[in-house]
Amino acid sequence: MIKLYDIDHVKFGVADLDAASNSWQLEFGLTERARDTKSAQLAVNYEPYSILLEKSDEAGIRYAAYNLHPDFSLEDAERHLNGLGIEYARTEQAVHFRDPENNGVAYVPYRPRIGQDAYPITSRRTDSLPTGRYRRLGHVNYLVQDVGRMVEFYEHVVGQQLADRLGPDAGAFLRVGADHHVNAFVGTGTSHFHHVAFDLGDWGMIRSAFDHLAQYDRVFPWGPVRHGIGGNLAGYVRTPELDCFIELYCDMEQLDELHEPREFPDDRRSSNVWGMLPPRSYFRFDAESIKAEREGQQWMMR
Repeated sequence: MIKLYDIDHVKFGVADLDAASNSWQLEFGLTERARDTKSAQLAVNYEPYSILLEKSDEAGIRYAAYNLHPDFSLEDAERHLNGLGIEYARTEQAVHFRDPENNGVAYVPYRPRIGQDAYPITSRRTDSLPTGRYRRLGHVNYLVQDVGRMVEFYEHVVGQQLADRLGPDAGAFLRVGADHHVNAFVGTGTSHFHHVAFDLGDWGMIRSAFDHLAQYDRVFPWGPVRHGIGGNLAGYVRTPELDCFIELYCDMEQLDELHEPREFPDDRRSSNVWGMLPPRSYFRFDAESIKAEREGQQWMMR
């Protein structure tokens, strides 16, 4: 059985590499680590990078990459996938394959924490990182056709653990460590990447980030919320150029090794203990939904 350490990075295709990289830096506070004519690497904090951009005619996610546990190599990952009959592609730095709903998945080697990287973030020194940066890349979520099939694949093929369910088959949350989830699936009858999420540490950071993003005319279709499942405070930013949302959150529930998966009722409280359910546009990526959100009419959609 393969074992993961954490989420490593997410790769997006973008139509305009310059504009996309500038947006991640100016609006979302990431730091550009490396750049060429076809791609850009952006870091949330001290890590080498957590967002990888590639110039493409087709915008949107390409894959989510996960660190292998230090006891596992890329060769071990190949043997694991071969044993399960999963098709994959091997590069020098990763093993790539696809899940049952055609989402890209990648294994990358564990990043050793050495030198300053072994210290808590507040104990390190920098002469290049900007103020107000996020704490870390946290998770990715998908809208899916078949929650059960995706859970089985991500448990037995990808190497994640079931954390909790929303109803018997409305949704599922999976983890690889203490964080409540590194991945989640919501059954909507359609397949689409929904959001990439960043941990900001506390509510004050989220408030400041939202104030900043509003000055760049970003739209926030849902939030602030307090999720019943996961317990995190969160808000969601529409990013049409990436064909998804970005979630900014804090206060994620921490689970220990004895945690047993729970089934939460498929009701308002599980989604948002503070009250309001998401608008219908939250589950859509068409031009009508994006226009309705920009005009503040998302709650009127049927």
